[in-house]
Amino acid sequence: MDSGSGNGSSELEAESNNADSVEVILSSGETLQELDNVGKLISKIELDLACASEKLVNLSVLKLHLETRENCFEAFAAEEQSINGCLDKASEFDLLSTFLDSEVRELGGFLSTLQMEIDYSHQLIPSQEDAGECCRMLKEKLYGSESLLKDLEAQLLELESQSSNFLRILSTSTVDGNRQDDDKAFESIELAAPLTPNTKIKMETAEHQRHVLQMLEKSLANELDLEKKLSESKQSEEDLKHGLQQQLLCLEIELEDAYERLFEAENASQVLLGVSKELRGRLQITQFKLDSALQIEGDLKSKLTILSEQLSAKDNSLQKSENTCEELRKKLTSADNKLSDTDFRKHTATSSTESGFDMKVHEMEAKLKDLMENKARAERRAEVAEAECKSLKDANMELYQDHITLRSSSSLTCERVCLLEKQLKESELNIQLAVASAEASQEKQTMLNITIQDMENVIEVLKSKVLEAESQTESAEEKCIILSEANADLNDELNFLKGRMKCLASSLHQAEETKKATARDICLHAELITDLIMQLTLEREKLHKQISSLAKEKKASVMQSEGKETVPDVPFDGDDEYTRKFIPAKRDVWFANSPKESGETAELSFKKVDKQYKAMLNDEEDTLSVSKLGPTRDIDARQLKLSYFFIAALLIMVPALLAALYQHKSSKS
Repeated sequence: MDSGSGNGSSELEAESNNADSVEVILSSGETLQELDNVGKLISKIELDLACASEKLVNLSVLKLHLETRENCFEAFAAEEQSINGCLDKASEFDLLSTFLDSEVRELGGFLSTLQMEIDYSHQLIPSQEDAGECCRMLKEKLYGSESLLKDLEAQLLELESQSSNFLRILSTSTVDGNRQDDDKAFESIELAAPLTPNTKIKMETAEHQRHVLQMLEKSLANELDLEKKLSESKQSEEDLKHGLQQQLLCLEIELEDAYERLFEAENASQVLLGVSKELRGRLQITQFKLDSALQIEGDLKSKLTILSEQLSAKDNSLQKSENTCEELRKKLTSADNKLSDTDFRKHTATSSTESGFDMKVHEMEAKLKDLMENKARAERRAEVAEAECKSLKDANMELYQDHITLRSSSSLTCERVCLLEKQLKESELNIQLAVASAEASQEKQTMLNITIQDMENVIEVLKSKVLEAESQTESAEEKCIILSEANADLNDELNFLKGRMKCLASSLHQAEETKKATARDICLHAELITDLIMQLTLEREKLHKQISSLAKEKKASVMQSEGKETVPDVPFDGDDEYTRKFIPAKRDVWFANSPKESGETAELSFKKVDKQYKAMLNDEEDTLSVSKLGPTRDIDARQLKLSYFFIAALLIMVPALLAALYQHKSSKS
């Protein structure tokens, strides 16, 4: 009873331990699944933070571009330039600032959602305190992502303040622009005229700037698309890796189960082979014992035959001795009978014939003597027969003892034979059992062979599955390699674009520095140019007066000599408009060019203007001298105006071409 209760308690403890182990396994599986979900969420947060940081870098580049536009816009608005140029600059600045503001707001909302996700993941992780190092690593990742989010929020606050400054500058500039528009509206109505090359160049530069802005927007959109594609490719690569890992785990589990089954089958086959070997050994031992028992039985049978022959010989000798003893007994009885007859005869002879007895005493004495002699002889013979009987009795006793011993030995041999027969029967039964067990072992061996063949088939099927899985893994690895190559190409493109953006940022920064450095020089050159143009206008007025006086003289001389019609004076009122339009157009072109090339082109153009002006003055002096000395010829003011117009057009086209070449080189680089 105690043992039964002990066994029952041990079984209950084993069942409780199994239930606890199952609960622990289930709880560990649930914790691992939750940790996997938290890890996926943290990886998604890290990818979103990387995208946000990239977007912040792009927005910082756009902010630098807007700062350069702000400086140009402030300089342009301070110098009271044309309305169209101011409006173009303001519209560009407005578009870029609003775009920056909208992107900053969108990024702020995205960062707030990321903060909510980080808080949610913080709520998930404390429930997994028993996970150990994995939980600690997840917490470290979360803290790192939270610190990165704080840095991004600080940078975003700076961008928000800068975008608000841009919007405030734009609002103040639009108010000042409206006031100036009211003052200059009448002047624009008075100076309304058809399109000139200067206005066309302004329109072209504005369109070019809009085209540049569109290209920048397209590049930003392409970069965002590339980032999205990169994140999608990374996600797909991670999904493929995760799926491959799960497939590999499943295959490993199946292989482990198959190997366990194979190992169990091998162990069972080895155990059965050992059992069959033991049975074969036992069969061999029993066969050897059986052979030895059969040999012993044959030996005993041969000994039995020998003993039975000896017994029959001794029985024959006993019968002979008994026959001789009976003959001797018969002889003794006959001798006794003869003695009694002789005594009776003696008595009868004494009683009947006492008379004739005396006579015949001598005869009888002689006969008695003979009889006594015969008796002595008979006694001797009886003694000899008695000795012989004694010896025969002794021999008979010996033979009887031998017979008894032989009977006892025969009984022993019978017992041994019975035992041997029993052993033979038991050995036959054992042989039958061994044959049955051998047949059973052969059947088990056949079953084992069948199971081994089945296991081999299962192993072959598993090998085929493993080969298929390996082919699938190889194909998946090839896909992963292709994806990694595409990812590498995308990374190279991204690095190239980042390098381009950095180069553009550095070039913009250098351009800002050079613009700031050369702005003063450009202003000085512009003042010098205005002074030179004023001097040119004064000298032109003097020349106009001289030409008008010469024309009057010519008119008087012509009327006196030939009596022809008078030549009307042609005023040069269009030249003032030309000079008014020439000066701002030149300034627009110089401001449109790069800061380094603008100074050099301006100096070259001023030198060319001085040379051409001196050449024109020399030509006019030559024409005046020829007109005074030689015959008079018509001097038309329109020809002079056309020459000035061509010179001005050349001076306008040279910086525009230089600016276009510079922009073409910068777009190529």
